[in-house]
Amino acid sequence: MKVLFVSDFILAEEQGAKKSTIAHYESLKDIFGKHNVDVIALNSTYHSDDANIVCREEKQGRIDKLKNILVGRPFLLNRSAERKILELCTSGIYSLIFIDHSIYGTTVKKIKKVANIPVICYFHGIMQYQNDQLKAENKISHRYGLICKSMKENEGETVKYADKCLILNERDNRNLEKYYGVKSKYLFPVYYTDTANIDKNVRTDEFTLLFVGGYFWPNIQGITWFIDNVMPKVKSQIMLYIVGHRMEELREDLTRNNVTVVGSVENLDEWYNKADLVVGPIFKGEGMKTKTCEALMCGKRYLGTDEALEGYEGLNDYRCNSANEFIQRINKFCESRPPKFSGEMRKLYEDKYSPQMAKKLLLKAFSDAGVQNISEE
Repeated sequence: MKVLFVSDFILAEEQGAKKSTIAHYESLKDIFGKHNVDVIALNSTYHSDDANIVCREEKQGRIDKLKNILVGRPFLLNRSAERKILELCTSGIYSLIFIDHSIYGTTVKKIKKVANIPVICYFHGIMQYQNDQLKAENKISHRYGLICKSMKENEGETVKYADKCLILNERDNRNLEKYYGVKSKYLFPVYYTDTANIDKNVRTDEFTLLFVGGYFWPNIQGITWFIDNVMPKVKSQIMLYIVGHRMEELREDLTRNNVTVVGSVENLDEWYNKADLVVGPIFKGEGMKTKTCEALMCGKRYLGTDEALEGYEGLNDYRCNSANEFIQRINKFCESRPPKFSGEMRKLYEDKYSPQMAKKLLLKAFSDAGVQNISEE
């Protein structure tokens, strides 16, 4: 029994969605066998020697995206990749097609016309909801407007033709109904493959705050607000470290006496292990924030806004939506200095946002879609 896994994140630049995608890939290998999952890697930045990758397509440039849209394909899917997908779908060797994004609906429609194979689609968020936020922030150019139109059309086709749609949380389900008139019964929250390298013996004189997030406008907007409104009023022994892809480009703008911009790093273990608190001052976005899951995986207390905690259970005591709420909670933790590692947060990850949890949900969706003879061991 083989699976075809289609993804535009698996060989992309580092970002939260990529880590979610890798977790999905690892789960599929766990369920079906590590040699029974073939991968089509779209929009790829990096190369890989993974023998399961049967097709790798280069990252699509501006002209490539426009060409794809004009001929009716999803904007990240070129002609050769679509041909390869359809060729493999008609080969008779796959029992399931797992498409790791909601923006390939026209291709899902073509698959269902040529092959009687269950197609499962994972929604990293509701793209039309994201696009509406971008419009409200005046962040959509004419060119990107064409991409937004393509995403909306394709997402609608995904909803119509995919056998099962995996949705992150209740908010996304409400937006699915708002934009496309249906709801999914498959709520499938963010989870991470457990890669934590936890060191419970780390000690620091300073009280350490950590922000993890790449160069993306909600992250930039949120951490700038935090530096301007929270950091001037916390205790003097508190330091904030900003770690994330390309964030070093903001070093000159964001550095303060109590703020250090680290930027891109190869490994986050050092930074999570030294952190007393991880903060998520995020006010815009969609889906779920993968960095919240990552902090829980590392056993870290996470202070976040409603947006940062969207879709997560068990974190209401850590919810902060104003500068005063962040300041009071941070100063209180600084005074009490609990251990840097929280067994409670780690257990929350294991119970709710781990591969073990995800496997149960995946098996249910696969069975309901008609995939036969799956081992549940």
